[in-house]
Amino acid sequence: MLKKKLLFGLILLIFVSFRSVAVEGMWLPSLIEKNIEEMQMLGLELEALDLYNEDGTSLKDAIVRFGRGCTGAFISPDGLLVTNHHCGYGVIQSHSSVENDYLTEGFWAASRDEELPNPGLTITLLVRMENVTARVLETIDPNMDERERNRAVREISRTIADEAKEDGRYEAMVNPFYYGNEYYLFVYNIYRDVRLVGAPPSSIGKFGGDVDNWMWPRHSGDFALFRVYADEENNPAEYSNDNVPFIPDHFFPVSNRGPEKHDFTMVYGFPGSTQRYLTSDAVKYIVESENPMGIDIRTRVLQIYEQEMAKSDEVRIQYASKHAGVSNAWKRWMGENRGLHRLDAVNVKKELEREFDQWAQSGSMETELYRGLMQAFEQYYTEYLPNRFAMRLYFEAGRRIEIVRFAEQFAQLVTLSSEKNPDQEKIDVEIEKLKRSAESFFRNYNSDIDRRIMAEMIRQYMKYAGEMVPPVINDLQSKYDENIEPFVERVFKRSSLVSEEQVMELLENYRPRHYRRIERDHAFQFARELRSFVFGEIMPAQQKYDSKLDSLYRLYTAGLRVMKSDYNFFPDANGTLRISYGRVEGSYPRDAVQFLPFTTGDGILEKAAQNEVEDYRISERLETMLENRRYGSFANHDDLVVNFIASNHTTGGNSGSPVIDGQGNFIGINFDRSWESTMSDIMFDPEQCRNIAVNSQYILWVISQYAGMDYLLDEMNIVLE
Repeated sequence: MLKKKLLFGLILLIFVSFRSVAVEGMWLPSLIEKNIEEMQMLGLELEALDLYNEDGTSLKDAIVRFGRGCTGAFISPDGLLVTNHHCGYGVIQSHSSVENDYLTEGFWAASRDEELPNPGLTITLLVRMENVTARVLETIDPNMDERERNRAVREISRTIADEAKEDGRYEAMVNPFYYGNEYYLFVYNIYRDVRLVGAPPSSIGKFGGDVDNWMWPRHSGDFALFRVYADEENNPAEYSNDNVPFIPDHFFPVSNRGPEKHDFTMVYGFPGSTQRYLTSDAVKYIVESENPMGIDIRTRVLQIYEQEMAKSDEVRIQYASKHAGVSNAWKRWMGENRGLHRLDAVNVKKELEREFDQWAQSGSMETELYRGLMQAFEQYYTEYLPNRFAMRLYFEAGRRIEIVRFAEQFAQLVTLSSEKNPDQEKIDVEIEKLKRSAESFFRNYNSDIDRRIMAEMIRQYMKYAGEMVPPVINDLQSKYDENIEPFVERVFKRSSLVSEEQVMELLENYRPRHYRRIERDHAFQFARELRSFVFGEIMPAQQKYDSKLDSLYRLYTAGLRVMKSDYNFFPDANGTLRISYGRVEGSYPRDAVQFLPFTTGDGILEKAAQNEVEDYRISERLETMLENRRYGSFANHDDLVVNFIASNHTTGGNSGSPVIDGQGNFIGINFDRSWESTMSDIMFDPEQCRNIAVNSQYILWVISQYAGMDYLLDEMNIVLE
């Protein structure tokens, strides 16, 4: 009996250890061979070359970076691309007006001729990645200081990337990993003709809105469809009526089988940033200083937005995307703090640091390089953190004022115009750039809102700046204290930059001597004084601190990989293509609370019954279809499964990433994490961290049954088994 108990305990220990390792991590596809056995034990039926293959077709050929910060996936041989509704939100908004409110009503192109072009929107497709660590590091002299090292790395990285571009055929860049212990070259194709095909109404695509953001259970149809176009030879091309649908090397079959509990899941995408290796000093600062400041400031911004958006549909449409952007991080930081407190993250980090320090002091030759490293971290953070706080305060409060951000853009025109012999050609180029910027800025600008924001943000600056207060804020505090409204009123009354008509008049009739008119502008003066302090005093020190910290973290991550040589450390996310894997499963987020892995159409109706909640309102048509259970062929066990959760490690940038089953089929689209997971950028908890995805069956149902766009399903490969 004792032997059986010991054997059972050993099996359980192995399972728990394996499970924790299996779900944490964002892995480079070119090195996925190291993880493939674990993935297959979880249910993957493919080989490493099926996931990433430079010499043949693989799943990576169906993955794109969508725009600047999301992911997308091809789901048809004709360039049909799926991403999140919230990733395409700005694009959908740009086509919307009070008369054609695609945000509220949705948009569906009945044919390819009706697909809407989107100037400036791109998708980025990885061609290949290559380990170039040896070539980069051979240029580094051990006697170089950090500044010299960085310069050498930049130069060789630029050379390597330029060679890979093949005379402009590709885009390329070299990215550091493990704080510069390794370097990889990434070669990309960028496609610039991307058209909107379909977007559900916000009552589907944004169902739950800010109320449900970062929460489970969710019931959101957070998807949108685009199509990528190319020239007749399938190469990238600017928008043209002559372009044809892009033919991807691979596209995902779309599953209508429905996920089951414990099914294998893989998320393949472009995660933005994680901070897995931060020390305890950094984590303590984030939890106790940086996050609370950001939460407080954004709370006040959101209150102003919501009050003003409630007054008119025009303002609601103008500020919908801005509100979502402010709210997203605001809610995440609250969840992150909660999760880090629950995990006792600071003390867990300290324990690892004590272990590292003891190992470094062990006396062996391999540890000599790392002695005193933890003490150096502690000393350096004492000097660094006040400077970092000042930078964050500038971006949270100073640049939250829209007219400040807009006014800053005129600085280059002033510089060019004030030269002894102004270069008219350069000035003309700058003027055209400012005209485009002004057109975009004023399309979604409300000066009444910005006036209120400016007053509140100056007060927040006064509250948080401490000893590192910009002179312009210090002067205002001495003169006005918190009654800052008279100053704000004067800025908006006397600035020509708050008026589209006056800005365009200035730019249309601009002469170099007119730069003095800009210099005297009240909004420009405030923006310049604020920026000159930050970028003249704070930024130079910040860059030195960041450079030194990078060198300390480079040693630390190298030392960790030596100390725990049997552990497979994943590199922090940095916007490059990654694979994470797990399985469909719920969790136990709090005492006596269980999260089940699936939500259904019934849950939409339950939330919609709360009529007082704006984010839960749905159309009468959707309500009727759900009440009558008109699920067509898209039901799973007689239910319409809307969303599911899985134990994949994800972060920002994974929005729009396909969720793939063990056979390589598209089973859903990643769009969020649960609130209990938001600390996973710093510390991952396999028992709590869950990514949230839209079920592929629900996507198909919306396209077919709700929108009546069956022709889109006809071009997909729909998998039933």
